[in-house]
Amino acid sequence: MRTVQVGGRVRLPEARPPWLVVYQSPGRVLVNRWPGRLFAVRIRPAATAGERAALAEVTVRILPGAGYTNAMAVDLVQELSPALMFGTDGDAVVRVLDIARDLDEPSAHRLARARHPGAGDACRAAWQRWRDETPPCGLGSPIGSGFGLLHRLVSDSARARGGPGAWVVDGEGEEEAAEPWKSAYSALREAAMAYGAPDLPDSDSGMVMAAAWMEVYGHMPDYLLKG
Repeated sequence: MRTVQVGGRVRLPEARPPWLVVYQSPGRVLVNRWPGRLFAVRIRPAATAGERAALAEVTVRILPGAGYTNAMAVDLVQELSPALMFGTDGDAVVRVLDIARDLDEPSAHRLARARHPGAGDACRAAWQRWRDETPPCGLGSPIGSGFGLLHRLVSDSARARGGPGAWVVDGEGEEEAAEPWKSAYSALREAAMAYGAPDLPDSDSGMVMAAAWMEVYGHMPDYLLKG
């Protein structure tokens, strides 16, 4: 996928998993790697009876409203901005994701120190407002899969640049990020909410959530904000 171009075709060599997963809308794409590319595609019909049978067997298990289907082959119709996967203000979310991918320990300390004590409550309130006011549409968050991807990127940065003390084992035996990475992730998550879903918090709450970001990286450029 790193080398494909519009007008090309992506086809599986065999009718077996892993299948191509085609989403109905950008906001429903499950993003687990970054950076990435986004294409509008046209699904090609299965070429043989065996392919049709294999696809029918797997697609029948997809729940109604899941927002995706499987395919053997697709034609690449148009390349789109990956920011579309993260909502109306996805360009701002992309900026936060890029910072998370390259986060180092000094910057994690700065974010942790600059985080507003009320940022967590403000972010939770914005989440609750989204749950209360947004009709069910299959989206997992106000910015699609941006929060899950952000957590993965900060975790990868901590493992790569945080040294052996970047991770601790909690009371249930699970690994979790230690400080300052834990608070840095929270600060970046709150910035992603403030800039990626600016209609959810009021202006004061938005400033609280973005306080650490603004202290470390300055104001988000206007050209990245559309909402």
